[in-house]
Amino acid sequence: MPEQLQFPFASLDFPGRVSLRVEEVAVKLGITPQHVIDLIVEGKINALDVRGLGSSRATYRIPIESYRDFVVRAVTDATARLRLMRDLPRATLIELQREIKVLLAS
Repeated sequence: MPEQLQFPFASLDFPGRVSLRVEEVAVKLGITPQHVIDLIVEGKINALDVRGLGSSRATYRIPIESYRDFVVRAVTDATARLRLMRDLPRATLIELQREIKVLLAS
């Protein structure tokens, strides 16, 4: 399993976890479980439906990567995104720049 990267929002993170329940995400983000389900249904948070055989009710598990991606994408203010990047060490920024160039070239 790949090593988890440092998450820029420590207060919103779940260190060492690989998947999350809807209720956990709701509490962490200060929203209702139904709002989290709505975000899943709308495709804004990727999740696995792990309902049992014969169950008509969806039971979701959210991969930690999907949760972290959602949180980072939710930073809509360009100034806030820039602040996030300013807090990164210069070496990390250079590495990110290199990785982005490789990604865009492929």
